[in-house]
This record gives sequence, structure tokens and C-alpha cells, in this order.
Amino acid sequence: MSDFKSELGFQDCWDTEANRKLNKPAGGSVDSGGRKPKSGTENADRSSAQARTISAADKARLARVVRGTPEVMVKVSKPAKNDKSGNPIKVSRASEAVRASEHLAYISRNGKIEVENDRGEAFNGRQQVGAIYREWMEKHDEDRREGSATDRTRITTSIVFSMPGTVNAEAMKDAVRALARQEFQGRHDYAMALHTDTHHPHVHLTLRTVGEDGQKLNLRKADLQRLRDTFAEKLRTRGIEAESTPRHARGVTRRGEVTPVYKIRQRGGKPLADARKMRQVRRDLDDNGGRLPQKAWDDALIARRNRVMATYDQAATILAGSADPKDRDLARETKRFAARLTETTTQRAELARSLAGQGATRSVPRGRGNAVDSPERQQDLSKGSPDRGGRQR
Repeated sequence: MSDFKSELGFQDCWDTEANRKLNKPAGGSVDSGGRKPKSGTENADRSSAQARTISAADKARLARVVRGTPEVMVKVSKPAKNDKSGNPIKVSRASEAVRASEHLAYISRNGKIEVENDRGEAFNGRQQVGAIYREWMEKHDEDRREGSATDRTRITTSIVFSMPGTVNAEAMKDAVRALARQEFQGRHDYAMALHTDTHHPHVHLTLRTVGEDGQKLNLRKADLQRLRDTFAEKLRTRGIEAESTPRHARGVTRRGEVTPVYKIRQRGGKPLADARKMRQVRRDLDDNGGRLPQKAWDDALIARRNRVMATYDQAATILAGSADPKDRDLARETKRFAARLTETTTQRAELARSLAGQGATRSVPRGRGNAVDSPERQQDLSKGSPDRGGRQR
């Protein structure tokens, strides 16, 4: 008889495959064809049913998740589409030059904050930071001549790294420095700056979009998750507890708000997006006899939540049978954590309930699966953001 004990898979909670690819360079390539199935998913149910152990890596991650370890934030800042007067910005070499200049001025706080480049050189003051801009513009014009860039090519790609709460800011900057060297050095020029004058210390990492090989940086969802995983790992090696799980692993069903909406709320205003969502919910109710229609993503959200809970329940069962008292303690914590993951009511359902409370409709279902519309927009894989990531300065 074999002594082999199969390990419980956590593919429904987090992507363990991504963790094994932390050294793979980020971004830039384009997938061919449709979405590829994750390896091992075909037999996931069967292997999970037979699982008798949990890998050390998954056990450590499970412990961090159920104990509420702070989640890292990695967010790509998207360039503004309109100027301060509300006029659309036409992307050109001139408009990109202005944007790149203003962005470097912003992350350096007009030269008051030190900026570090990919060669480890420090730049202080507006004149020195301007040298980065001039170097990048020269390279951008060379890329245009060689055909690697056009007038509509974005000169820079900007990423924000942060942690919620109080954190050692210099250690966080060092973690981003290590990440940038691992993922981008030798491939893309970059500059980074630490901001400590906001509620959450955060690091701006700005990269030149066109790489040394002429390929444009194209960060996708999987790349952002890998950057989150890498950032969390670099923080932990520097003594900062950090995790990087997807929202569904923590029972979070909604994305964070985009920057403009968040800042309007901070000023006490009412974002136009709220009214737009309310109108849509009202139309759905009016068109369906006062009931919020079930969407395909409602069912998908509930199905994923059930798979996550099932994985945690099985992990708790395995840990409860361990001879190690620490494992048994983790089993109890996991059961308590999983019991809190039952809520899947989303913003759309809450808006419908508010209308029902106002007497605007006859009947609004209160089931957990109704509504999943979350605020639109970006590739945000985060929890607790400093600038809320959206529009780039």
C-alpha cells in the first residue's frame, strides 16, 4: 500500500500556479486564442475529495488569510481622458510629453521628494528630475523613428504600491525596489518615489512603456496578480506581514471605487455614477414586475463562493485531524472564517432594496445572489488604496 497522501488544492481560493512564476518577467506578450484552462482543474474535485494533507505554503497562506493579514495594493494608474476643463485629450507626442512631465513632477512633489531610477541613481530637485524626463523623451523619439512607438504610444506606465494602515515606509520602498529589479530591470527604464504625506504610505513606480527590446508593456490581470504576490513576498522577507489573495478568497464581492468617485465622496459630493446605477436598477425593476432579474454573473458569484467555502471546510477537517495543536487551532479559525463568507449581496441589490424601502417597487428579492454590478473600471487587485489609483496625474 502506498504512503502517498494527496494534498488539498486551493485553486478555487488563489492561484498557486502564479506563486511558482514570481521570477517570470511581467507583462508585454499577447495571448493567442481563448482562455486556457488552469492545469489540474479537470480532476480538482476528485483530488480534493481524496486530499489528506495541506502543503506548507498553502497552510501558511491560509493562516495569513483567516487571521486577517493586511492585503497589499497594486494598481495601474490610467491616464486622464479629459483635461481640467472637461475637454477630451487627443493623444499625441505633444500631449504625452506634457503628461510625462507633469507625472514626474507629481511623483517628485515638484522636486521636493527624491526619485530613484532603474540604475539606482537618486534625483533631487526639479532640475535633476527633469533630466529623467529629457532622457525618456529622447528614447521615445528614437522609438518613434525605429517604429517601436507612434504618436499615440503612451510614454509611461504608472503603478502604485501600498499597504493599508501603518507600515515601515522605507521597508516598503525597499520591497518595491527589489520587485522592480526582479521584474523590469534591463527591460524597461523606470523611476520610483515614496510618498508619506497621505493616509497610506505608497510608492509610485513609473516605467517607460516601450522596452529595450522594442516591446510595449501590457500589464494584464494575471500580471497584476503576480506583482501583488511578489510585492507581498518582498514585504514578508522584510518583516512586514502581507498577503495578496484575490477578493473572492476573502469573501469580498466588490471592487474598490475609482479615483474620481472616491474623491467626490471625500468632498461630500454625490457622484454622477450613483445616479446612473440607480436609473439602471430602476429600469430593471420596472421591466421585470418589481423584481431584480437574475444575471449570469449572479450565479457565477454564488458558485465561486460555494467552492471557496467548501475548500476552507475541507482544509479545516484535515487540520482538525492533525496531531499538531497549532494545526487544530488553525482548523477552528478556518471554520469561523468560512462561516462569515455567506454574504454575496452586492451594490446592485442594495440599490434595489433602497428603492423598495422608498416604496418604488412592489417586491425586491433579498436573496444573496441578486446583483453583482460593481463599480466599473480598472485592474485593481487590492485592498486599501492611497490615491485610489484611477486617473493619472
